[in-house]
Amino acid sequence: MGNVLSNGFQAATSFFLEKAKYILELEDNLEALQEVARRLKAMKDDLQNQLEMEERKGLRALEEIKVWLSEVKAIQPKVTKLLEDRTSEIERLSMYGYCSSNFLLTYHYGKNVFETLEKVRSILSSKPCGEVVARRILPPGVNDIDTQRTVGLEKTLEDAWSLLMEKEVGILGIYGMGGIGKTTLLKQINEKLLEKKDEFGVVIFVVVSQNLQVEKIQKEIGKRLGLCDEEWEKKDQKEKATCIKEVLTSKRFVMLLDDIWEKVKLQEIGIPFPSADNGSKVVFTTRSKYVCGRMGAHDLEVKQLDQKNAWELFRQKIRGTTLDSDPKILELAKQICAKCKGLPLALTVIGETMSYKTSVREWQCAIDDLDSNADNYPEVRDEILKILKLSYDDLKDETLQQCFQYCALFPEDKEIYKDELVEYWVSEGIIDGDGERERAINQSYKIIGILVSACLLMPVDTLDFVKMHDVIRQMALWVASNFGKEEEKFIVKTGAGLHQMPEVRDWNAVRRMSLAENEIQNIAGDVSPVCPNLTTLLLKDNKLVNISGVRTLESISVISSLVNIEMLFLHEGTFLSLELIEDIKLLKNLKGLGVSINDVVVLERLLSIPKLARCIDAISLDGVVAKGGPLQFETAMTSLRYIMIERCIISDIMDHTRYGCTSTSAICFQNLGYVNISVVSCIQDLSWLIFAPNLAVVFVEGPSPELQEIISREKVCGILNKGSSIVPFRKLHTIYLEDLEELKSIYWERLELPSLKRMEIKYCPKLKKLPLSKERAYYFDLHEYNEEWFETLEWEDEATEE
Repeated sequence: MGNVLSNGFQAATSFFLEKAKYILELEDNLEALQEVARRLKAMKDDLQNQLEMEERKGLRALEEIKVWLSEVKAIQPKVTKLLEDRTSEIERLSMYGYCSSNFLLTYHYGKNVFETLEKVRSILSSKPCGEVVARRILPPGVNDIDTQRTVGLEKTLEDAWSLLMEKEVGILGIYGMGGIGKTTLLKQINEKLLEKKDEFGVVIFVVVSQNLQVEKIQKEIGKRLGLCDEEWEKKDQKEKATCIKEVLTSKRFVMLLDDIWEKVKLQEIGIPFPSADNGSKVVFTTRSKYVCGRMGAHDLEVKQLDQKNAWELFRQKIRGTTLDSDPKILELAKQICAKCKGLPLALTVIGETMSYKTSVREWQCAIDDLDSNADNYPEVRDEILKILKLSYDDLKDETLQQCFQYCALFPEDKEIYKDELVEYWVSEGIIDGDGERERAINQSYKIIGILVSACLLMPVDTLDFVKMHDVIRQMALWVASNFGKEEEKFIVKTGAGLHQMPEVRDWNAVRRMSLAENEIQNIAGDVSPVCPNLTTLLLKDNKLVNISGVRTLESISVISSLVNIEMLFLHEGTFLSLELIEDIKLLKNLKGLGVSINDVVVLERLLSIPKLARCIDAISLDGVVAKGGPLQFETAMTSLRYIMIERCIISDIMDHTRYGCTSTSAICFQNLGYVNISVVSCIQDLSWLIFAPNLAVVFVEGPSPELQEIISREKVCGILNKGSSIVPFRKLHTIYLEDLEELKSIYWERLELPSLKRMEIKYCPKLKKLPLSKERAYYFDLHEYNEEWFETLEWEDEATEE
């Protein structure tokens, strides 16, 4: 019993003494902790200073150095806190340090001091040996790139980033016209990649530019990889590619290539092909969608800014109080901003140029200059036009360049009908197709595609049209005038409110002139200009009465002397007469004809001449009254592409017997693409449209009180028999129906309509069923025109409706 008590007492004593030592040795341990903390700080400071010097040389800390410094960083706050509490903890001690007024608190404090002291001593002893603290490794990204704020491009940046982060996307091409903000986006992507330095081993930004130089690109990459030394300079292109590939193969990299103009062969440079397996990426910017295709890239288009963001960017560049100084200046500033059409480069340059102009007169003068001679501003010429001209230069082929310049003849900010553009090019011999008209037309459409791909023309939702950005148009006019040196070589005054011909100093210099959309009645008055070099004169949408050598436009007797003319378009404002038909008959080389007709007798005479009827490309009927029967277009006009019927009284376009045909071989609407019908009486349906396999655009506006069906099942049942090859409206992409109070049906059953892009139906109250699903109807926002009408529509079945 006594032995048991003795052993228990000894154990308790031992336990107490073990705990008490943290109190008994507290002051000594604090002294020791203060000393090792001082040494640790000094050692850490020396190492950090050395490391900073190495990092300025482009080196990076060794991993063991980073680990040691992180341990120091972790322990230092604890050491500081323990030493800060030193005075208050010592004051608790009594009996010469052998006891404490609060034994438990002092015990825990003393234990912490002891354990921390041991940890600091351990860290001190584990400091890495050797003089090397850093080595050259691949930097994760470029920090010194000047990054601009992406005003209005935030959504595009978000889309680009989302696409780039998809596993299956190895190559991403960002394309758009010059000055649209592609480089700004690429720099923003670089910034975001810097934030993901743990995910990518290296990010490299290289400016490629128009003249691709492989060795220049290799040098930029070599610098970023730390490869450029004396030995590097001795290597040839292939050896450098091998070195680059060896480094990048072991890394997950992102290569940012800015401003490429042709396919970059990655393997020639030494860039491993990015894939889902290696996780690497290549992102590039280009002005050509064609290049995106050649690079095998996922592509993303950068489009112009909307009105709100364009104004925000323009306002930022003006700065100061200029816009607030005068309400008129604010109004003019908004007009100038609108002329930039959302192009960030133009908004920036013109905004900065105008920032110091404080008078209304200066702002008004700027608008006048931008409308006429934008290149009068050195900033505009040097910082906008010359940059955009690079896209023009890249066309290289002279025919392509001429076609591009020709597009500037069309009115500003207006859609250009592709068929019309092609006819002009072919008619003027810019594209000859080796003498074959069909071949020339095909080549023309190919060229349109090239210009769209190069972002020099813009596609529109209706695929039969293109547009030219206003700033690109300014560049085209600048180039066409020999860079401003021959202003009268290419005169364009469209929509300028002119009532007479513009003043021209030297008519001999004029090659092309466009005066569309003005109020001109007389071409020259009493004086006939001598212009032997004039090849193009566009006078669409004027109020012409007289052309000087000609009595009136109703006769235009001069036409009979133009024996070599191949294309004659009179379908916009000039009505054909019987006399004029006799003159046109004499044109032996005529291949294309556009006419406007307001008399059924004239129409019948024209259609009775097979040679002329076959040449009709475009026809406008205005006020024609034909109560005696159908117009019988079907066997006559094999080349017809465009038809407009306004304010007419007609029963049909085709003879009724034709609807019972079992073959379409005799129906000649193969080329018809555009139909516009407005305010037509007596016609009950438009079933003849079924025989236009290439029909793309249909506009029908009322009132047309008798029109009840677009396609009549009863009329076309014979041609749409089992086994028929006809696919109704296969290429139709736009249909617009408005103010047709009696219209009950478009088609009696559901249609695929694979090409449809736009559908608008307004004020057609009796139309209760559509030839498409409810889902597609919502896609075209048909419910927004009349929600009440939309809810009454019938659908194929309940499943479709749901």
